[in-house]
Amino acid sequence: MSYLEQLIIEQQSLLRMVIFITLLMLFLSLERYWPRRKVAAGSDKKRRLYNLGLLTINIIAVRILIPLALFQAAMFANSNNIGLFNLLGLPLWVNLLFSILLFDLLIYLQHVAFHKFAILWRIHRIHHTDLQFDVTTGVRFHPFEILLSMLYKLLAVVLFGPAAIAIILYEVLLNAFALFTHSNLGLPARLEVLIRRIVVTPDMHRVHHSVIKVETDSNYGNIFSFWDKLFLTYRSQPEQGHENMQIGLLEYRLPEQLKIAGLLVLPFKKE
Repeated sequence: MSYLEQLIIEQQSLLRMVIFITLLMLFLSLERYWPRRKVAAGSDKKRRLYNLGLLTINIIAVRILIPLALFQAAMFANSNNIGLFNLLGLPLWVNLLFSILLFDLLIYLQHVAFHKFAILWRIHRIHHTDLQFDVTTGVRFHPFEILLSMLYKLLAVVLFGPAAIAIILYEVLLNAFALFTHSNLGLPARLEVLIRRIVVTPDMHRVHHSVIKVETDSNYGNIFSFWDKLFLTYRSQPEQGHENMQIGLLEYRLPEQLKIAGLLVLPFKKE
């Protein structure tokens, strides 16, 4: 293991936190000056605070209930020759490439499952109750979803044996794209078209947050856009256009339904 790899692994928690906070602040600033959709000034301060409050709850829940980090599981698998990639003895650069592609595919499939299975949708729908679409929407998840996702990824680490540095890099990319793809950032049209050939853009993912079900059931990708195209879940544009499309779920639009307490008990409520 090189000195750089060792340094990243040792400081991965601090590194991820710094990158996440930096990007959060960056996108909050960018979407204020170059918004894709107009938002009335001061109209959604509480909503943003609720989203950031859920983020705090999720961080605490994961630290308490699943103290084993993904990179620690990867290091254990690497040391004990566990998992497909370790058994194949892949070079580090191949391990990195395959790990990022594989885990992004697995998270794509997880996202589809959270929409298609009723019991999982009850947990995931909290993410779709946001009536606006901005960078804080990217951290609006129920603790149960975060915990299930973590267990799912831990199983994948054991089965496939990605390098510890690969799983750290993927987690950084996943969090970065969660912020980017949910940001209310207006990209130049030509640049947006060019970027989405490879990765998910805010315009592409915004379609997924439409109240129209066929649009909600599309564009599940997290980092790479080609999974949706490959599995025929890609939708280029919303039916009503980005400026006029309605965000959220039709059945959850009242302020009292969308406070933190209401969101936390949402999985236990009937449809």
